[in-house]
Amino acid sequence: MRDLLNVCIKISGYYLCLLGSFLLAYHIKYCFMLPRYIQPIMWTGALWIVSIKVVVLYAAGEFRNLFAYFRFPDLAKIVVCLTTIAFGELCFRYYQVPYWIPQREVILSDLLFSILFVFFVRAFVRLIHAHFIEIDSESKAPFVTRVALIGINESTSHLIAELKERSFLKIKPIIVLDDNPKYFGKELHSVPVCGSPDLLQDWVEKYNIQGVIFTGVIPQKRFLELVERAKALRLKIFNIPSADNFLKGAVHATQLHELDVEDFLVRDPIKLDLSGIQRELEGQVVCVTGAGGSIGSELSRQISERSPKQLILIDHSEFNLFKIQQDLLGNGHACEPVLLNITHEADLKQCLTQYRPDIIFHAAAYKHVPLLEEQPLVAIKNNVVGTGLLARYACELGVKHFVLISTDKAIKPYNFMGASKRLCELICMGMQHLSHSTQFVAVRFGNVLGSSGSVLQIFREQLAHGGPLTVTHPDMTRFFMTIPEAVSLILEAFSFKKASGVIYVLDMGQPVKIVEVAKRMIELNHLTVGTDVQIVFTGPRPGEKLHEDLVFNAEQVTLTANPLIGIFKQEALGQFSPLDCLKQAEALQSDAEVLPFIRRYIPEFKQ
Repeated sequence: MRDLLNVCIKISGYYLCLLGSFLLAYHIKYCFMLPRYIQPIMWTGALWIVSIKVVVLYAAGEFRNLFAYFRFPDLAKIVVCLTTIAFGELCFRYYQVPYWIPQREVILSDLLFSILFVFFVRAFVRLIHAHFIEIDSESKAPFVTRVALIGINESTSHLIAELKERSFLKIKPIIVLDDNPKYFGKELHSVPVCGSPDLLQDWVEKYNIQGVIFTGVIPQKRFLELVERAKALRLKIFNIPSADNFLKGAVHATQLHELDVEDFLVRDPIKLDLSGIQRELEGQVVCVTGAGGSIGSELSRQISERSPKQLILIDHSEFNLFKIQQDLLGNGHACEPVLLNITHEADLKQCLTQYRPDIIFHAAAYKHVPLLEEQPLVAIKNNVVGTGLLARYACELGVKHFVLISTDKAIKPYNFMGASKRLCELICMGMQHLSHSTQFVAVRFGNVLGSSGSVLQIFREQLAHGGPLTVTHPDMTRFFMTIPEAVSLILEAFSFKKASGVIYVLDMGQPVKIVEVAKRMIELNHLTVGTDVQIVFTGPRPGEKLHEDLVFNAEQVTLTANPLIGIFKQEALGQFSPLDCLKQAEALQSDAEVLPFIRRYIPEFKQ
């Protein structure tokens, strides 16, 4: 009942504003000396036109907005609605029907006054809320954290606006700090830009700062330096999930998080040729296998932003497929979810025949090394047979592009999972020699942060139970990259399309010691290594290497337009036949048959 009353009040307020602008436009037209014969026409027009405006604004969702929060997108929506109605009036005026449509001068004046009147009313309500209600709510919240924002770009401005609007977060922006002197002395939403974060201790003392927020625009080396300073001052440290996503509205101030170990592993923002990616995906039928997994789901999200004609999502997990479908639908993107196991040949062929994709991104694979060491036949059946069937039907049905998502564990494979992925690469490279219509490429990279079953997830669960944190070896290292970064580089590598039958390798940066990750995670939870939480070395698990590689020694690298992407030409495959490999993999019946099969194609395999 209260919601209905609020909507009625809003509609009434808008009606009065729009009516006032309409009448004012008429009076100005006649210099405030309206002839009597015009007055009935004016009032009839006011009744119809103002009612139409209110109905259109209601349909556009204007009255569902919180009036206390008025920002540019709200104004833009109002302008579009009112301008569309004015254009319609001008069209009707051309045909001089109905009789109550006003003259062109009145229509244009009414449009201007309507926008101004509504803007001033909304801005007035916003100011009242900001200067009275928010101040009152803050006075009732004694535990407000006074923060300094570090780094200036558009996300900084958006973040300050959101924090001011959402006082329930109990985070109050006090000052902004940046390394660029041109900002010093300026303001962002009435928050002063005081100076350099090098003087953080001085600003903390002067303004009673209790925390800092990094806005996602600072180079990683500088970020790590400032984090150490903030920790030394015992400040709360916050980060935003993604500056780019924040600007898109994909994340909000409610998702601010205290500093996590992932923030230390993230590298500087990468530069992408977004126009090239858009050009290659727009208007295409795109299929993603393993669409519910860590990489597959992010591929689906980023592809859906590039206006494909149709997006086909394949996964054998009902829950994961449902999750990514709801995620895309929630962001206004259509998709076709297909619950399917790609090793079921008849179902796979029927699916590909029905949808006829132009592009396939093959991310479906089993990846957990220790588990697949115990069940090597499952690794071959799912990874090798699934890839082989998919690649074969891609050729038969004339799919234009096939992109295999590979792994650094395929290099000098030391376990069954890595060997199965190396065979997938060989199959795709071999299929390239058999196909003139399909372009096959593979993209190879290391561990991604936040994937299911990742080391970070395991450490978090162990910390939640009080430890200890288990590390296999003190010298164990791994490459790390964020999931969005990896997927962005996959799409950019695909967009190059300069060569077929090649393997792209993503620059993973420097390998990171796992024990250092464990120590950092303990410290970020305000605990002491060895005293509060122990780190226990358990010894390498079956199939684990101490250090991963990204290339074979025999491979030759060629630089691409993006320095983070290398392209490798696969050595001659000799007598390798991808169809024979697929046939033999399908014929395997037991775990004991797997090792001889792998060594037939990968003589260097050590297990």
